[in-house]
Amino acid sequence: MVQQIINGIVPILVTALIAVLTVVIKGLGNAAVSFFNEKIAAVKVKAGADQWNHWMDLGRSAWNMVDENFRITPELEKTFAAKQAEFKVQIQKMIPGITDDEIEQLRQAVAGEVNKGKAAVAAEASNADGDLTVGAAVQTATDAAATTTTQA
Repeated sequence: MVQQIINGIVPILVTALIAVLTVVIKGLGNAAVSFFNEKIAAVKVKAGADQWNHWMDLGRSAWNMVDENFRITPELEKTFAAKQAEFKVQIQKMIPGITDDEIEQLRQAVAGEVNKGKAAVAAEASNADGDLTVGAAVQTATDAAATTTTQA
């Protein structure tokens, strides 16, 4: 009699135990998959940020090379277009396969970083009579560059 009860209960207990283990394993598996997906996404974001930082370093380097090449010039407007073209050439040498849009974004980012303090310097350099001084000329050139960059 006891044997019959055990024979009847054991299959039910085994089935229940398998069902519980299935739910637990599925939950752990889903949690593991979610964890790994988050880690993969974090690595991709970090890799993208590292690539951008590397590009910014290369962009600053190209900017300095271009700036050195065009340090003294009589025609300011032609200089901006020539600097943009030269920057593009230098960046394409440093980062093969970069697109024109990526070059434009990189140039804008580097220009913003390089020129962020120039407005304050230009404001201090103008005199009380309203005449243009060297600093004000730099500000005018910076404004013209921003206009040219926006139009390009």
